[in-house]
Order: sequence, then C-alpha cells, then structure tokens
Amino acid sequence: MPSRRDVLASAVAGAAGLAGCQASAFESSGSVSGYVQLKSIESWPADGANETVLDVSFDDRGEKVDGYVSEQWRDYIDDPDQPTISETFHDELHQTYDQVWYVIGVCSEQWETGASTGCHNDFTDRGNFNQAQVYDRVEASYLEEKKHIEIHDVIGIRQDHLRNNHHNQLVGSGESPDSIELNRHN
Repeated sequence: MPSRRDVLASAVAGAAGLAGCQASAFESSGSVSGYVQLKSIESWPADGANETVLDVSFDDRGEKVDGYVSEQWRDYIDDPDQPTISETFHDELHQTYDQVWYVIGVCSEQWETGASTGCHNDFTDRGNFNQAQVYDRVEASYLEEKKHIEIHDVIGIRQDHLRNNHHNQLVGSGESPDSIELNRHN
C-alpha cells in the first residue's frame, strides 16, 4: 500500500500537468529566476481521503489568477487570489487534519526541458508559501532530495502577465505598461 506522501506526490504531479508544465524529477542546483505558477494546501484527515484546502493558479482562458478556498476555511483567507496563512490558520489546519502539505509551483527558463519552460510543483513550508504569490517573479531553488521548493527572494511580478492584464486599462489612460511599478512587495 502506498504511503500518504506517495499518494500526495502523485496528486502534485497531476496538478503540474494540469497547470501546463512538466513536473519531472530533474535535479536543480542553486537558485534560479522564475515565477510562481501555483499555490495549494492539501490535507489528509485521519479517517478520509485527500482534501484540497486552497488552490491558486493562473487561468489561461480567463487570463487571470484564480483562487479557490474550501468553504469551511473561507473565513481564514482575506484574498483567495493572494493567500497568506496566519499562524492561527496553520494551527487550526494541523488540529483538524492528520497531515497538511503546503505546495508551491515555480517555473524557470533555467529548468527548461526541451521547448518549454521547466516547472517544479512540490512541497514547501508556510514561510515560503506566504512569501510569494502566483505570478510573482522569484529567486528559488528546488531541493530534489527533499522534494522541497525554497523561495529566496521575491523580485517583482511577471511582466508579460502584468502587461496582458492591464493593457486595456492603460490604452485609455495614456500610460504604458512599462511605467507600472513591478515590485508590489516593498
């Protein structure tokens, strides 16, 4: 019988495929520049199946960040598209579930696998989870032996996403996409 961690790792790999990037076990050394493509909290109650507490990713069709929070936890999250997890919420999750996993996905051209940008979607801790939001540009590393993503720094917002989302608003204002402040984490 597979362990719960193995089952969740399979679910994370499946989510990576749905998110449009490959989640292969390629080794990464050192820090790379990339962007956050997804954030998720997965949980496992002692007597049940895997549950998604929270899931945030970029919706290509809607060209926007789309966040989902399970109904029972909505009071703990102010903005489902840019979630941060308080210590109180973290403690409540650990009291409710047997296991809780923070998952973050980072894509980087430095992790390329052929013609597409390489992505890692894997476990992280609450600090890394809170540090960056979907579509933030980050300095990150993937620790394959630990199946862990480490966020070293947030360096701004992915520019092409920013330009696409704000282009129509800017056309009428006379402001160019290049004049937008890219670092929202001052």
